[in-house]
Amino acid sequence: MSRPDENQVMNQVQSELSMAYLQEFYTTVRDKCFEKCVTKPSSSLGSSEQQCLARCCDRYAEATQVVMRSVLEQSGLGD
Repeated sequence: MSRPDENQVMNQVQSELSMAYLQEFYTTVRDKCFEKCVTKPSSSLGSSEQQCLARCCDRYAEATQVVMRSVLEQSGLGD
């Protein structure tokens, strides 16, 4: 395999891993935050449920960033 082909394959793999990560993140946030915030499911969300879901999603995003930074630093790839 030539160098450009290897780069193309690596880019494709990275892209697929990114998509898989985003799907897993979305599923986790959806399930965990919905379970935590929506106590009485109905046809619409109340304002307190909307606020709870927004905060919950923000916390998951922040936690993910902290973990990713730590992993990158430990692997020597971080700043």
